[in-house]
Amino acid sequence: DWNTFGQYLRNHRPPLSLAQCSGAHVLEFLRYLDQFGKTKVHTASCPFFGHPNPPAPCPCPLRQAWGSLDALVGRLRAAFEEHGGRPESNPFAARAVRLFLREVREHQARARGVSYEKKKRKKPTPGDASSSGSHQAPPPPPPPPAGAAC
Repeated sequence: DWNTFGQYLRNHRPPLSLAQCSGAHVLEFLRYLDQFGKTKVHTASCPFFGHPNPPAPCPCPLRQAWGSLDALVGRLRAAFEEHGGRPESNPFAARAVRLFLREVREHQARARGVSYEKKKRKKPTPGDASSSGSHQAPPPPPPPPAGAAC
């Protein structure tokens, strides 16, 4: 991912250094990657707009899936700082990039008829062995001494 972005900066006209890179360049890179996408995103005029499983083929474009773009931006955001970038100047953390990702998510949810709601975590049940790993509940308190008033 990082090498691909570096190649994009070198091939940019004029070539860009990492220090010159802004959120606008990140958006340009993400739009460039869209041409290699494999996710069918229906246009508003398509009869299958909003259908998650269309019954027939259609000419709508293939795009990068929102989840793929979101994960890529997360990885590049971390890699920027690993390669010496300052967090406050991280172009992958720019407001424009966050807004772009939100728009892509909302558009794809409508176009594909799928929901990208955050999954709610199940609350662990007391008898569930898989919950909380090796942590066990504390033992119950000892019974009151004989003859003690309740």
